[in-house]
Amino acid sequence: MRIQSDPFAPPTRLKINLSDDQHRWPEHLRASPIRRVALADWLTRRFARLIRLPQNGSSSPSGSGGGGGGGGWHGPKGGDFSIDVPGEQVLDRSSCRFNDQNGELTLRMSINLPARGRSILGELAAKMLCDQLANYVDRGLVWVKEIESEAAEWVETVEDQHVLRNLVTEAGLTAFIGNGSILPRQSGASALPMPSSTPGLVPFKSPPTLERVFELPNRGKVAGMAIPKGITIIVGGGFHGKSTLLEAISNGPSNHTPTSGLNLVVTPSATIPVASEDGRMVNSCHISPFIRNLPNGKDTDCFSTSDASGSTSMAASCVEAIELLGGQPGTILLDEDGCAGDDKMRLLVQRESEPITPYIFKVQSLCKDHDISTIMVVGGCGDYCHVADCCIMMENYQAFDATDRAKKVADSFTFEFERSWWYSVVFSSSGISIILRLETGFEGLRNRQVSTKSLLPRSSPPKITVKSTHSIQHGPEASEPDHQLDLSGLIQLSTSSQTRSIAGFLAHFGAGQQAQSLTLQELMALYERLWQSEEGLERLAEAGRIDPGALAKVNKLLVGMAVNRLRTAKFEQLSSNKR
Repeated sequence: MRIQSDPFAPPTRLKINLSDDQHRWPEHLRASPIRRVALADWLTRRFARLIRLPQNGSSSPSGSGGGGGGGGWHGPKGGDFSIDVPGEQVLDRSSCRFNDQNGELTLRMSINLPARGRSILGELAAKMLCDQLANYVDRGLVWVKEIESEAAEWVETVEDQHVLRNLVTEAGLTAFIGNGSILPRQSGASALPMPSSTPGLVPFKSPPTLERVFELPNRGKVAGMAIPKGITIIVGGGFHGKSTLLEAISNGPSNHTPTSGLNLVVTPSATIPVASEDGRMVNSCHISPFIRNLPNGKDTDCFSTSDASGSTSMAASCVEAIELLGGQPGTILLDEDGCAGDDKMRLLVQRESEPITPYIFKVQSLCKDHDISTIMVVGGCGDYCHVADCCIMMENYQAFDATDRAKKVADSFTFEFERSWWYSVVFSSSGISIILRLETGFEGLRNRQVSTKSLLPRSSPPKITVKSTHSIQHGPEASEPDHQLDLSGLIQLSTSSQTRSIAGFLAHFGAGQQAQSLTLQELMALYERLWQSEEGLERLAEAGRIDPGALAKVNKLLVGMAVNRLRTAKFEQLSSNKR
């Protein structure tokens, strides 16, 4: 517990512990890690609803305690409870957790103590803490028979997603989209599903040739579209649902609420979206597989820049994905518009003058040599029909299997453009051109180490502040570009609570007693270890000066991606790949 020193100071933080005997939740609802996370998520939402309810006919939230919220300098203020409220994703949060050893339930929340001027209203504060808070805990956290069925349904839905993701991974698939899923969102700024009453809304339905059935422990059999490993292209006209499908797939590593419309859309956790990020930081990255022959002879075997172009940022992101996956299978998601090359332009611009090797010449090597699949939205580059293993066509928001059709299209154009692993043959009016493509692999890739001391800002004292879900101020001056950690490329981040988790991690390891040089694999493993204990969470919060009740666990790959974009980070390539 941390008590605010002044009515205008940050709210008082509370930590409530309930033993197994006190909360009385049945053991079967918290018998596994995913069930504990799901039940804690449900309890957080229930508790948040309770503290927002009006009290005694008042329009103010319960717990207003007479403070009334904000009454100016001399007026009443404060007197409200708050908790880190989950969104459409079900995440492991520090706000509410079950201890896997003794079953203890921990709730972290905040209270703005009621005050007038600079004086705390002691009697009202005592009433809030001793009467109202005790009532909320009893009604919101303690098991009663009447609420068990609702909680059980929530827990079972989340558990089914977790099991489905494991089944999809074990089956060697890159994604599964369940029939009946609602893929479109209310708006570009909302994670809520489009309402079922929306005219023209089309629930997802798998093409028969791609449909697969899985047996789940609670729901039973579910059917949906199974996307296999390999190279998958999503085609179709504009505004027919291509990007909507890819966006839903990109959210597949996370569990979703039963009402999200996405609770049957799952992908393995090793799914990485890649997009153009003009201006991002790139540190000691081997981008030669995609970029060579830069002007002024700039080294692309160990490439660094504080202002990457669209092409160099995408090249770096693809190579970083290989490093982050550490030899494990994975999937890259991208949009062809950001990486396509045009055959006619490649004839116009001579090979020795063009520094960019298009993604299409590397996509098969990624799959065969590194077990990294690709799911790509293709708008206008038909060359991908030559390399695609699966083609999904979106038409009027419905998915069709167009794989055979794509192969026929590719075959019909072999007289114009034919490609093998190591050469291209282009027929033009000037004759036959044979272009050697010997650089199809990713030779020379090296893992990197980063100095943990470089994870902190170069200021005294170091300041790390979360500004939004996709922005961390990494230094004292908010206006300085070098003091900004831009996470806009990490589209899988869904809440500022996850961003605070990343900020706390940077502060914790940057402030260590001894400087270390660690690979990204080692850093990500340390992040996972911190989340296994209450002590680890407290250390994250303390290092980042963050409310310990406002953290949410993030996919460890996003931690590595954030470090890659950190402008103070000092990387060095290893002479041999260290795992």
